[in-house]
Amino acid sequence: MAVGERPGTSDGSAADDPPAAAAPERARADPAQLLEANRKLRESAQRHDDLLALAAEDLRSPAASLLRGLRRLRRTGGAGPELDALLAEARRVALVADGLVALRSVEGGSVPLRRRRPADLHELVERVASTRAERARARGVELAREVPPYRITLAADAERLEEVVGALVDGALSRSRSGDRIRLTLQASPGGARLVVEDRRPASTRPPRPRRRAPARLAEIGMGLAVCRSLAELHGGGLEVTVHGDRRAIELRLPLAATEVLEPAASSSVTVRARLLVVDDDEDAREALAMMLGDEYDVLLAADGLEALEAAQATRPDLVLMDLYMPRMDGLAALEALRADPATADVPVILISARGDDLTRSRSLDLGALDFLSKPFSGRELKARIERTLRLTRRETLLQELARTDALTGLPNVRAFRARLHDEVKRARRYRTPLACVMVDMDNLKPINDQLGHAAGDAAIRAVGEVIRRELRETDFAARYGGDEFVVLLPHTSAAEARVLTERVRDRLTEAAPEVRGSLVKVAASFGVAALDEGPLDQAADALVRRADTALYAAKRAGRGQVVAHVPGDPDGDAAAP
Repeated sequence: MAVGERPGTSDGSAADDPPAAAAPERARADPAQLLEANRKLRESAQRHDDLLALAAEDLRSPAASLLRGLRRLRRTGGAGPELDALLAEARRVALVADGLVALRSVEGGSVPLRRRRPADLHELVERVASTRAERARARGVELAREVPPYRITLAADAERLEEVVGALVDGALSRSRSGDRIRLTLQASPGGARLVVEDRRPASTRPPRPRRRAPARLAEIGMGLAVCRSLAELHGGGLEVTVHGDRRAIELRLPLAATEVLEPAASSSVTVRARLLVVDDDEDAREALAMMLGDEYDVLLAADGLEALEAAQATRPDLVLMDLYMPRMDGLAALEALRADPATADVPVILISARGDDLTRSRSLDLGALDFLSKPFSGRELKARIERTLRLTRRETLLQELARTDALTGLPNVRAFRARLHDEVKRARRYRTPLACVMVDMDNLKPINDQLGHAAGDAAIRAVGEVIRRELRETDFAARYGGDEFVVLLPHTSAAEARVLTERVRDRLTEAAPEVRGSLVKVAASFGVAALDEGPLDQAADALVRRADTALYAAKRAGRGQVVAHVPGDPDGDAAAP
């Protein structure tokens, strides 16, 4: 049966669906009956809310009294593990009661979202992490955050959203012990954004755990998650919890509207002003532009095209505002040189001149200028042109980033891998440093899809991608190669060193079983390792991947779950060593 089909018929329709002839009967249903059914439904919902409120109050008052009494007993000299256990249970009951009240408020609509405004998820993550960094250090917990190199903005109630993310991190901290790791990850995907709070205990520090009931029950997750889920749904998103062993991940999914702006992100929660390079041979004109723009931008100055090239290579400005006619090197020559240099090829340029005819304008645009502004101009027009150019550039940067990103795993895709591969091969040859490539192919993905559905298969693919991402160094590069395959580039790494890392990834996969609809999905993979050889440069990149792929197929033939390295000196890539 194909995924998405309903049991009963080959076309996906349910076997017990009423015939089409019954549709007119439903259409002729008595309106009075529909109104009565609707009234009963509302009454039932109201009874549910009333019962929830009653249960919350019945729990809240005795829990508060119990807490006060236990604290008074501790202050008067009471101590011991029994008292500590009672205090912990009383706090837990109080939290459940508070959660019931909050849940009723959210579901009953008495906690509506405030006015939706553009909310910067990058800054939100930074704020949540920075305000909890001291608490994490005090508990001996590593609190890390991963955000993309671009800014993600959506229309939302920023305060409610920050409450949700903060509550998820607080929950992870409350469960943590010294030596644990908590990671807050923000990712963009076409049509949405993912925010994952993951906490796990390193294998070397795990104490023996007593047997306990299955995870993900109310008593272990707490009412806080139910409230967070409801607030996420009010934003049009959702919340999913995955628990396996000592690893727990909570994924908050948020939709992005088509009209929302995604911009390159700053490296901190403090807004970084755009850096402008103003180029004009007239000193008075340069100073006037610097005064006009200095309140809103960081302004650098250059007197001609040659100085502009040096400044652009040294500082890589966000935008160049350049006069057309200058000594030594004019604006058109400088623009052409900027576009020819890979380091500055993408820097947006606006040319300005008092003598811009149609031919000059068209030539400027042909060379890559994004705008042409005729003197004299007003400060308002200049700033509007600058903001428009920056906005277009940011959107183009985002689109390029999304075009190089795999939507399922958040890793780079094969297009990004190809570009990085050629750069790394050239760099390794130039500086004569080693470079290793690892091909990864998941084992038994088809049975997972057939038995549990494609949602389970997607969860398994994401789990493998997450394990690979966690084990990489800062200089390493991993991508989803397609389907159930991944590829990893390891600069400054020999084949033997790459094998050690690969075996660690293979072992970590045994801990990465995601939970889908109550079932744990076990994941495994086979690995092929190869190192860059001394062949012709124009063929080196493809040859490296081909040898790693050959080693991967040898690993598959060796029984799956294996790591096989290519044997150096075999030009055809047919030999591999287990």
